Amino acid sequence: MNRLTEKQLQTLLLQKNLAKQTVPEVSLTTALAAAFKTMIQQGEFITGQRLPASRALAASLQLSRGTIENCYTALETEGYVCREVGRGSFVAQRQQPLLGLTSEHSAAPSGSQVTLSRRSSQHTRPESGNLPQQRAFGPGMPETRNFPIHTWLRLYQQTVKEEGLSISAGSNLQGNIHLREAICDFLLAERGVKAQADRILIVSSTQQSLSLCAQVLADADDSVFIENPGYTGAIKAFQAAQLKPIPITVDEQGICTDEIIHSQANARFVYVTPSNQYPTGRALSLARRLALIEAAKVRDMWIIEDDYDSEFHYQGIATACLQGLDPHQRTIYMGTFSKTLFPDLHVAYMVLPEALVKPMTTARANMDSQVSGIAQRTLAKFIMQGHYREHVLTMKKIYSSRAALFINEINKHCGLKVKVIVPNCGLQILCLVESKQLEQEVAHRAAQNKLTLKSLSEFCTEDIPLSGWLLGFAALDPIEIAYNVEQFSQLLTRCLNEMDT
Repeated sequence: MNRLTEKQLQTLLLQKNLAKQTVPEVSLTTALAAAFKTMIQQGEFITGQRLPASRALAASLQLSRGTIENCYTALETEGYVCREVGRGSFVAQRQQPLLGLTSEHSAAPSGSQVTLSRRSSQHTRPESGNLPQQRAFGPGMPETRNFPIHTWLRLYQQTVKEEGLSISAGSNLQGNIHLREAICDFLLAERGVKAQADRILIVSSTQQSLSLCAQVLADADDSVFIENPGYTGAIKAFQAAQLKPIPITVDEQGICTDEIIHSQANARFVYVTPSNQYPTGRALSLARRLALIEAAKVRDMWIIEDDYDSEFHYQGIATACLQGLDPHQRTIYMGTFSKTLFPDLHVAYMVLPEALVKPMTTARANMDSQVSGIAQRTLAKFIMQGHYREHVLTMKKIYSSRAALFINEINKHCGLKVKVIVPNCGLQILCLVESKQLEQEVAHRAAQNKLTLKSLSEFCTEDIPLSGWLLGFAALDPIEIAYNVEQFSQLLTRCLNEMDT
């Protein structure tokens, strides 16, 4: 019972290695104690479980016995461990949740008794208990099994060794300068963005970028233009800031700029996904790009350009970004590494017009703590040493092959039941059907088949004459694509047969 599992041992070894690269012995005690506390809180050690003897653990980790004794003493002082002479060290019993109170006077009221603000209904994330599991066809999910994790860990450990665990404390409020310079060089070469390092702001996510735009660019009750259908995360972020989204039609050429030009609304900004419209996958035509830029100047509004996954371009020449075409500095360019690397990295960025650098940076600083300085510096090395570009090129080939296979499997199994909208780029494909009733029924029953189907209607602020689903394919290997498309086809056939009877 007191032997460490392989996972627990690896956790302690990692903490030991990171700590030894910064400050000696005293940091080892602190780091190991922190690792034990985390594992106890997460249930990896259960109440009453005996911890390894200090001598045995010291041998396993190749540390002095005194370091382990100091660690156990620290855990005992904080109430995580009970130590008994002659018996050993045991995980202490906790009658209550950490930092929690359970008396009748402190019990939390039930959901029906809680009074919440109107803004709370606009929060963009679902309840934690209902977070969707990763499964077939979830849109926007990249393949992470091909990520060069050993290269990343080597650069991570190198960063810690060279700069220490406190690297984030000295970070510029806009983000690590090395990362901003690396992003600048990449965007200039690959996307034609007019980028300068002093106009780049590092943020934790696209959602944070959207929240910053909503806070800095508009006041409550101001109007903003959005695509219809469009990215629901943006819509909810704007509604949470008490803005009024005005839906603009999306057709084969992207957002209909004529509706914006002739609108009577005094919108503060327009949110667009011009290179790969979400969710239709259509690209904004050059004529409309230029028209949107001029409309922004005439109407004194900003353009928020979300270029979320244009790195993975399959058809023809990549469409030029709006920001690179805009001579008026009215465009805010947004990008993220969650699609190109892995979602849990939590690093994204904004390329800002000069006039917005200071207000956006101030708002970002007031929002919460900085993005991990170690992660920023590691990512900068990853980009500057060419690993990022190499990984993007590798994944582009993989995704292109999977997209072709996915389309072939859909056509083979579903025949004339669905119409596939072949995208120019991205990690998901839109499949259309004629019946909105079929769209809703298949999506409703998909969970029983362990499929994630996002209905097109979920992305609409106002009803549109299209029905279908947005299906993610990028995170599925060829065998998984073939199997899950067949499951989807069977589900679709059952629903069609039931509707005909």
